[in-house]
Amino acid sequence: MVKKVSEKTSGKRSAQPGAKKKPSESGKKASQKNISENAGRSPLKVLVGLLKWLIHPLALKVYLLLVVIFVSYVIYLDATIRSSFDGKKWQLPARVYARPLELFNGLGLSADELVSELVDLGYRPSSATQPGTYYRSGKTITLYSRGYKFWDGDERAQQAQITFKNGRIAQLQTLTHQPLPLLRLEPMEIGAIYPRHREDRILVKIEDVPPLLTAALLAVEDHRFYQHHGVSPAAIARAALANARSGAVVQGGSTITQQLVKNFYLDRRRTLQRKFTEALMSLLLEIHYEKEPILEAYLNEVYLGQAGARGIHGFGLASQHYFNRSLHELSIEKLALLVAVVRGPTYYDPWRHASRAIDRRNRVLDALVLHGLLAEEDARWARGQPLNLGKKSQSHFVFPAYMDMVKRQLAEVYQQQDLVSNGLKIYTSFDPRVQRSAERAVQERLAKMDSSATALSDKQLQAAVLVTHPATGEVMAIVGGRNSRYAGFNRALDARRSIGSVIKPFVYLTALEKPEQYTLATLIDDAPIPIKNRNGGVWSPRNFDRKDHGEVPLVTAMAKSYNQATARLGDSVGLDSVIETLKEMGQQRELLAVPSLFIGTTQLAPVEVASLYQTIATNGFRTPLKAIRSVLDKDGQPLERFPYQTQQASSLQSNYLIQQALVHVGKYGSAVAASGRLGEGTFAGKTGTSGGQRDSWFAGYTGDLLAVVWVGYDDNTQMRYTGSSGALPIWSDLIARSSKQSLQLLAPANIVDVWINVRTGQRTRSACSNAYRLPFIEGSEPKGSIVCDALKESLR
Repeated sequence: MVKKVSEKTSGKRSAQPGAKKKPSESGKKASQKNISENAGRSPLKVLVGLLKWLIHPLALKVYLLLVVIFVSYVIYLDATIRSSFDGKKWQLPARVYARPLELFNGLGLSADELVSELVDLGYRPSSATQPGTYYRSGKTITLYSRGYKFWDGDERAQQAQITFKNGRIAQLQTLTHQPLPLLRLEPMEIGAIYPRHREDRILVKIEDVPPLLTAALLAVEDHRFYQHHGVSPAAIARAALANARSGAVVQGGSTITQQLVKNFYLDRRRTLQRKFTEALMSLLLEIHYEKEPILEAYLNEVYLGQAGARGIHGFGLASQHYFNRSLHELSIEKLALLVAVVRGPTYYDPWRHASRAIDRRNRVLDALVLHGLLAEEDARWARGQPLNLGKKSQSHFVFPAYMDMVKRQLAEVYQQQDLVSNGLKIYTSFDPRVQRSAERAVQERLAKMDSSATALSDKQLQAAVLVTHPATGEVMAIVGGRNSRYAGFNRALDARRSIGSVIKPFVYLTALEKPEQYTLATLIDDAPIPIKNRNGGVWSPRNFDRKDHGEVPLVTAMAKSYNQATARLGDSVGLDSVIETLKEMGQQRELLAVPSLFIGTTQLAPVEVASLYQTIATNGFRTPLKAIRSVLDKDGQPLERFPYQTQQASSLQSNYLIQQALVHVGKYGSAVAASGRLGEGTFAGKTGTSGGQRDSWFAGYTGDLLAVVWVGYDDNTQMRYTGSSGALPIWSDLIARSSKQSLQLLAPANIVDVWINVRTGQRTRSACSNAYRLPFIEGSEPKGSIVCDALKESLR
């Protein structure tokens, strides 16, 4: 049997094409039988056989399994849609805002400064007949404010006329000449805290969206939106036909609902499975929700461009991104451009491909005319308009140093997830006008210093500035380096450098807290003094000018910044007492207890120096520095307040004396150059120069600004500048441009003024030589008879 089969097989394989072969008898019979059987089966029998196979128990089980899987999948998709669409749809970044500009009669503000702020807010010069516009005529500005929802009430949009005189608002009134007590402009957004995916959006409600925008969107993207149920078979067929004719994908058949589902729930892979899921989810979405919520979600979700690493989603943010304006301020051609970009934000990028963008925009306008939504005359005008884009350079991270401080203070109260997902609104004390002045002062002065510097050419001087309000401790501006737009090392917060003589006021304050022993007139010997360290060594400081000045009044020793006199005074009151004074005044980090602390070998960051001087400026009440005023939720309801906090750190009387001594620094001491520009007695402050001239400092304040300035090289290289020649000019430029109120010191109770001889410390008359009027805590003033010195010497 095996041999026969093998022969048959072998015979079959050896058969040649065309060879005649006689079929076997068994083969003939089998073929005739099959033909006979097939010929005998009717179509009805075939159908019956197929039905029997379809209803076979095993097949029914397969069908049931598939149905269960499909239903489960639908239930899963349905739950996914409802859970995310009903709840929080997006992770919304926390947005950070500057202080609102409050306009009132008498405010120190020039017309140029107001225009600068209006430009930052996106106001445009016009006839001031629409919100967000202004008109200037000489020293009068007419503006139409946008209105804003503040935490303490809504500020309505209104027209106002503002007249300026001598750098101040002389008159604030309505266009009908009715007085306006106050006009608050909306705060400028200065930054945001984004989630990891870097998506950003400004949520809009559909009732607040210009009707022409939604009309254009539907006309171009889905004109049967209100007729279909999530999927449009007609649109799919039309797109398939167009693509078949062109041989490429030139048209899509997706509805607005499908686009929303794709962007909101799915990835962008072009597979049949994803398209099937997209269609199914679109049907489910429209089963549960009305058309308006779906359209509103699309208006907020659609991707419309890129700003660096930040994705621009939704028309609310796109309006700001492309035009620096709100949606309701956009004209016809601008709304049409936003709709045009929907088709391809990269391909129709108006900055990179202006001609494409204009052509696509005009087609959107044509579609509006075709559907009877826009008159041809209006469309003709809009087609003739240029793109009129806003400033592309405008960024939400233009103040990185200030944002750094905001984030640090927020981290003390909020979790990171709350900041990147809940749409919080952070209101700060940031002042754009002061920030611009600080940045300009740094850039201009450092450029001059670089041109005359003797250091290596590959090194650049750096600077840091921190500005607060002297009465409240609110941080108004921060410059972290000469490149203020670079979000790198924040020298204002993190650069700990030797502070030099800016520490000396706290040595003198320690002494003045003992009025029975020390007054501003107390004579101190400015001679060399050896002081033993706690490790047994001896430290003996020298004056910057390498001279000895004999016995000098305490006020002179500080004004002239004598190292020897200061070290002698510090050694007299005690190192521990000076350190305790620094802690009481706001120093939080531990300090190295060495005698050289008296003349500033201690290393502090500018923010720490500002905290110490803030306490002096607030009359001895320690006031923590703060950048944040309040935090609101996404609906504008208050969540967290950052109240003004104070704690008395020194007596009012001794603090008043040290403030007067700081005024003397500008009148007769190391900061006299600033008095020549700002006016004598208009500020209080202290210069500082570290050993080897590696750090230049000035810390000082007027009636409305306190600023600390540091200048130096990052690698601690020696420079040619002192506190007077390096930091002080930057401080003076900033104050001259921004301060509107000179320093006015009010004496507390139990303070008496006495004429004394600044050479001897004895009482004298005003007409006598060397006479100067100094304040004293009552009972500590010099006793004895009045002696008139005939010598022609002075404190100068």
